[in-house]
Amino acid sequence: MQYGSRIDILELTKDEPVLTLADGDTVVSDGQRTGALFVLVEGGLEVRRHDHAIARFGEPGTIVGEMGLLLDIPATADVVAVGDTVVRRMDDAERCFESNPGFARHLATVLAQRLWQVTTYLGDLQDQYGDRSDTLGLMPTVLGDLLGGARSSGDGVDLGSDREPDSPY
Repeated sequence: MQYGSRIDILELTKDEPVLTLADGDTVVSDGQRTGALFVLVEGGLEVRRHDHAIARFGEPGTIVGEMGLLLDIPATADVVAVGDTVVRRMDDAERCFESNPGFARHLATVLAQRLWQVTTYLGDLQDQYGDRSDTLGLMPTVLGDLLGGARSSGDGVDLGSDREPDSPY
């Protein structure tokens, strides 16, 4: 069996526990460690950070919770149901990785697609704001740091983050 399409993920997870959610129910909470992956069966999911929607998924087979699981970190956003929603909870994703190598490739492909979308968007922002002299002019520096992994702008300015409430920006 190949795991290249989302429909295959639904087949792969058919025996996993099902959660039925109402509109606004939380699947994953920011800061929570679940150790689980969630697979959308029907309905929709919205990823929210600081009460702002940053992504919405409605395609059956969509996976959420992968960053916390793969990086062994708490969730970095809330994931909530949009409308009546059904998800499957995979509590033993490690077993799935071991017994179904195609699952790891599928998940890597999903993550690569999401990263491509984000980097394309960030590049567009850089093109739009790179020549500005105001705060938005920091966009190329911030984006370069995000894409290159640096923690400062190179000119001694600490760009800060949500985890640094006293950042200079």
